[in-house]
Amino acid sequence: EVVCYVKNHNLGFTIPYTLNGEEKNYIPDFLVRIRDKANEPLNLIVEVTGEKRKDKAAKVSTARNLWVPAVNNHGGFGRWAFLEISDPWDAKNTIRAALKAAV
Repeated sequence: EVVCYVKNHNLGFTIPYTLNGEEKNYIPDFLVRIRDKANEPLNLIVEVTGEKRKDKAAKVSTARNLWVPAVNNHGGFGRWAFLEISDPWDAKNTIRAALKAAV
């Protein structure tokens, strides 16, 4: 199902967010393009989370609850989804469950 993927390093893809009244830019870990059963691409933002931190919670919340709905509502940039992986040993199952929910 994976058409392509890239580690989001020096690509310039950022999501703006605010933490304690200060504007910041969140750089997600990976961008993955997936072809679903209807042959429509889904752009999946993948964040691998280690320790729990306040800034991580703000980044994830903004991406999941504000940015993804906004870009999908716009409609001009394809379909997008966000996935946070908190257990790298169970990443396969986490990704499969998220893909099932996204289609």
